[in-house]
Amino acid sequence: MSSQVQELIGGVKAGRWLLPSPDKPNPVSLARAIAGVCGSPKIWRDPIANELRLLIGEPEHLVFVIADGFGMNFVNTLSEDSVIRQNIAVEGRAAFPPITGANLFALSRGEWPGQHGVIGWFVFLEELGERATLFPWIRTRDGKDLTELGLTPEIVYPGNALVAGYARDSSSLIPNEIATSNPSRALHANTAVGYSDLADAIDQTIDHVQSSSSSYSHIYWKNVDRAAHAFGSSSTETLSQLLTLDSELNRLRTTLPPDVRIVVTGDHGHSDIPCDLKFVIGVDDELQLFFEATPSGDNRTQIFRVLEHKRSEFADKFRDRFADHFFLFSSKEASNLQLLGPDGISEQTMRRLGDFIAIAKGRAVMKVLTPENQGPICEQSEHGGFSADEMLVAIVIA
Repeated sequence: MSSQVQELIGGVKAGRWLLPSPDKPNPVSLARAIAGVCGSPKIWRDPIANELRLLIGEPEHLVFVIADGFGMNFVNTLSEDSVIRQNIAVEGRAAFPPITGANLFALSRGEWPGQHGVIGWFVFLEELGERATLFPWIRTRDGKDLTELGLTPEIVYPGNALVAGYARDSSSLIPNEIATSNPSRALHANTAVGYSDLADAIDQTIDHVQSSSSSYSHIYWKNVDRAAHAFGSSSTETLSQLLTLDSELNRLRTTLPPDVRIVVTGDHGHSDIPCDLKFVIGVDDELQLFFEATPSGDNRTQIFRVLEHKRSEFADKFRDRFADHFFLFSSKEASNLQLLGPDGISEQTMRRLGDFIAIAKGRAVMKVLTPENQGPICEQSEHGGFSADEMLVAIVIA
């Protein structure tokens, strides 16, 4: 066992870091629980899914809300009489990495990231031989649409959305600007419908429930995450979005009959980033000479593909410079630690994982500059590491 693995395990035991766990409420089990309620024919041996299903019950109408970025660290900013605080059922733990793509596909597929393969904002695609930005479906270096390059959602996003098998009238409300995108279609099958703002989404959901004998309604809302990135997790702008979320959920709850079940969760939380912990690897940095391809992942979880004969040297140099702020695990160590879930790592995902994964220990972030992207790190708050602020999310059942 390497010293870094020992450090991580020791830190987990001491409560410094959290790892994903199939034995705690998690997005995979929540997806399976909701699928069971909605009549999916799929069957899993998942005790946590069974427990969550008992908490949800067997309602004829189920509304499932994902508030992007809504971690447990935001809950206590709300008043005790808020609909969210009054109806917290359990504390959930995000899939790793705690980022939007990894957790949205876990909630869509009922699969861990090791299986569904969406493991970063930037993902290396073997079919391209380079990285892509899967949301919004472009080749990263030049912004070219992946469809024009011969890729399809079936190639990039293996598996099927569980909602396609639900035995009830299903609707997924997605912001207008992304409702018809390939990622949204992969996440929600043919159920995606656009909306303009959260009030519009709530109005459409009320209409959908009232016009159906048995329904599943989903709302994806991204404004908490957007505000936290831009202004910080404790900013007035972020708090305003939280209050909007709670207010609209209260309107939904009080408008619909009490036998309608509302489930709310986040895909990850947030951690504010100090200016002195924003690390940049410049285009002329010596580490760039080791890369076989431009690194992928995110600012707190960097994924490196390294020239085979340079891997040992790269690991030594990276750790010499960044060991105080980042773990550097080999892909084999990441697999053994079950960072991407307990079901192993598929061959496709392993190819996307590359050779090494660097994960922030504290609140550091890292950006690897490219000729086409040499701007600074602008985000005030980030996610993708092992901290409780990033890994813990509320599961609300009202």
